[in-house]
Amino acid sequence: MNSGDSPTVSPAGFPSPVFRNTLTQKTEPLSPRIPGEVTMYVCGVTVYDDCHLGHARSQTVFDLLHRLLLRLGYRVRYVRNITDIDDKIIRKAQETGRTITEITDIYIDSFQRDMGRLGVLPPNKEPRATLYLEPMIRLIGTLLDKGFAYKKGNDVYFRVRKYESYGELSHQKLDELQAGARIAADEEKEDPLDFALWKGAKIGEPSYPAFFGEGRPGWHIECSAMSLSELGETIDIHGGGMDLMFPHHENERAQSECATGKRFVGIWIHNGFVTLNEEKMSKSLGNIFRIRTFFETSPFPEGVTREWLRAFLLSTHYGSPVDLTDENLAHAKNALDSLYLFKDRLDSVLGEVREGQMTREFLSALCRDMDTPVAFRVLHEAKNSLNPVLGSGGSLEEERLSDVRALFEVAKSTLGILTLPASEWVYGKGEKTGREESLLPEEVDRLVLEREKARREKDYARADGIRERLKKAGYLLEDNPGGLPRIRKI
Repeated sequence: MNSGDSPTVSPAGFPSPVFRNTLTQKTEPLSPRIPGEVTMYVCGVTVYDDCHLGHARSQTVFDLLHRLLLRLGYRVRYVRNITDIDDKIIRKAQETGRTITEITDIYIDSFQRDMGRLGVLPPNKEPRATLYLEPMIRLIGTLLDKGFAYKKGNDVYFRVRKYESYGELSHQKLDELQAGARIAADEEKEDPLDFALWKGAKIGEPSYPAFFGEGRPGWHIECSAMSLSELGETIDIHGGGMDLMFPHHENERAQSECATGKRFVGIWIHNGFVTLNEEKMSKSLGNIFRIRTFFETSPFPEGVTREWLRAFLLSTHYGSPVDLTDENLAHAKNALDSLYLFKDRLDSVLGEVREGQMTREFLSALCRDMDTPVAFRVLHEAKNSLNPVLGSGGSLEEERLSDVRALFEVAKSTLGILTLPASEWVYGKGEKTGREESLLPEEVDRLVLEREKARREKDYARADGIRERLKKAGYLLEDNPGGLPRIRKI
């Protein structure tokens, strides 16, 4: 149970962050069991295929949380598991003629490569399920001894109805769950709601010795055993995608609390889906977009693509869906373009870095349940307030300048954007597209005037099109509030 007398400020002196707890559906302050230290467990991936943008959203959200906690001065013990034994992995091996180890090695490498591309910081521990079989077997033994589990043939099941709080996390009633529950032909459960803790050995499947019979673990027991082994009986934060809330996290909570008699998690956090044109991505619909594909088809260098994708994935609040459309992707890229153009001007003016009001507003937004839309708004307000002064060569207030520098440094460390040298972003070094056309100087001048006319007439689509054409020809426009835009040769 979280301690009630935990400090109301973080170790770095900032107010403690608050998060929406999926279990209570209330926003609650982070109150670590050990002052100054946060234990966090996030469900990783089942390694049977390449990761898609749904995985990217989840891992980027919890990377933001990890970075924020570090920025607030907490010691973070962050565990993210890898499921390397599961029905899907077994099927993949059978379909491809490869061994289980070959399949898991291929997709663990793929997962790690994708996390590197996304700029996701590594967790403190990344346990693999097959290395935690002994803790799983001991945990199942405890549940059998306490009467929360039972054997049927070669299988071991959890008695759902014996845990009175079942359904609270996903906010479902047992009667509603009962209506949709079924018993498969190869199962011998006492109740349709019961779930497998251990699956008896079958021909053609991997199996391991246990005192209750040869077999392999069920999916849900894996995370409980790894979390209990690495972080203890109660953890401060447990996270994952919304699709894991039921049945995975519901079952995890049930078996863990029944085994230990203690509260399993202080705050549950679940991120929303990535949709494709407002339709949920799923393999059955054939609209899965893989991380690898996004990077390999992007016209930009990997660093630019990473920040573009992170900005897009964090553009809506983590608990809401984020819709993958050309328009939303373009908006994320254009917003980053404007921040980098400003950063380029900011870097040209010497000065110190000192946190002030804007930096506090930015961190306050992230501490209010990771409110990234407001955090981005603070960045753009800072840009808009200083851009006219930087562009005109007017007098600059040093306190404001140092605060904006600090703000951009904090955005870099928390959001994982604005990490590149401004020149690398602004001048397009390394772009894969190259130059698509060449223009004579007089043609450039004509297009600039045409763009200004389009802007006056509020034909922004045409104005943006002209700007993009100039960029592809090697000319970058920097809008100037006092007159015609400046033109830079790329």
